[in-house]
Order: sequence, then C-alpha cells, then structure tokens
Amino acid sequence: MSILGSLYGFLGYFNHSARNLTKAERFYEKGMKKGMKRANHRLAYGVLLLNKGEFQKARDIFSSVLTDFSQKEKQRTMAKLNLSLAYWKLGELDIAIEMLEEVQLKYSTAKVYGALGYMLIESGDLDRALEYNLEAFDYADDDPVILDNLAQTYYRLNLMDQAKEYFLKAEDIKSDQVDTLYYLGLIYKEEGNIDLAREKLSAALDCDITPMNTITREEIQKIFDSLALN
Repeated sequence: MSILGSLYGFLGYFNHSARNLTKAERFYEKGMKKGMKRANHRLAYGVLLLNKGEFQKARDIFSSVLTDFSQKEKQRTMAKLNLSLAYWKLGELDIAIEMLEEVQLKYSTAKVYGALGYMLIESGDLDRALEYNLEAFDYADDDPVILDNLAQTYYRLNLMDQAKEYFLKAEDIKSDQVDTLYYLGLIYKEEGNIDLAREKLSAALDCDITPMNTITREEIQKIFDSLALN
C-alpha cells in the first residue's frame, strides 16, 4: 500500500466530508496516481464522480474495488451497488438491474430497495415495479426514496390518488427531494391548482440537482415557465 496514496486518499475523504468537493477531487486524483488502495477512499471518489456526471470514470473506479479480492466482501458489495448506478446512467439498464438483484441476495437495505425500485420503473414493467416497490414499502415505510418510487409507479399507472398520497408522505419526510416536488407540481397542474403547482416546481428548482437525479433542471423549468403563461 502506497503511503502517499493513502495520505492523498485521507485528504480527499476529509475534504469530501467537509463538502470541499473541488479540493477533494484533486486529492483523490493524486491518490489514484499514487496507488490509493483503501476501498472507502475509492468508493467515495466514485460517488463524487457520479454526482458530477462522470459515469464512465466512476464505473472504472467502482470496478477496481469490485475486482480487488483483498477488500472485504461488504466493501466489494458496496462497489457493486454503486457500479450498478454507473451502468444505469450509461444506458445499460438491464446490467444495472441484474447487478442490484445480485446485491440484494446478500445485502438488502433501503438503499438497494430504492435503487432497484426506480430501475424497475424505468424498465417499463410496471406490474413488477409495483410488486417490488410495495415490498420495499413494507421493508422501510419511512424512506423518502422508497415512498417516491411507489408514488411514481402509481403515477405511471395513472392511479393519481395513490400517487399523490405517497408523494405527500415522501415530502413530509424529505421536503427537498426534487423528484417528489416535480411530480407533485405535475399533479397539482393536472388538478388545475396552478398556485400549488408553481409552489412545488419553484421548490424543486431550489433543490441541489445533480446528474444522478432522474429529473433535470431544464425539465422542471419548462413546466414552470408554461404555468407562468396561464
């Protein structure tokens, strides 16, 4: 293990925890060049890259942890979970779903349920998505991502009363979840409640929107601007 690589990894992780992301990335990059070995440093670097939208680079980082059999199984499993997110964002949805299904066999958490639940929605198999997201709800009925996934499933099934119920539950727990606010804005728009629709969409625009979100700032702005014309 490279001492210098470990030092840079520590400095990257420290700055990452302090939200000094530019400095963190610089130290992680130096660490990788000097043989940064610790899995938690490499995993954190990969997550930083995901949130920047550098999905191929993140995929390579996570793959390097997954294929390093000197790492603990839990760390390699976390690498596989995050690797699935990179594949999803790179357009390889089937691979991402398969990887998450493998992860869940030995590491079932709310984060796994949240990630796989959304990917099943994206796959278009809404019957399977509903069954899985109801199972996820039974597992963690206070997780805002799981609640949002269930709401989005109902939304795509055109079951608007159920969708609204679970979006509101998600909002009560996490008021700055951009996807939830966006869909509530759409529902209020469809109900003809333009003031509430504007309120939710405006709140969505105030959120920290990253490439890992499923809704873009441009999509939100387009709907918001159309309401301003009413």
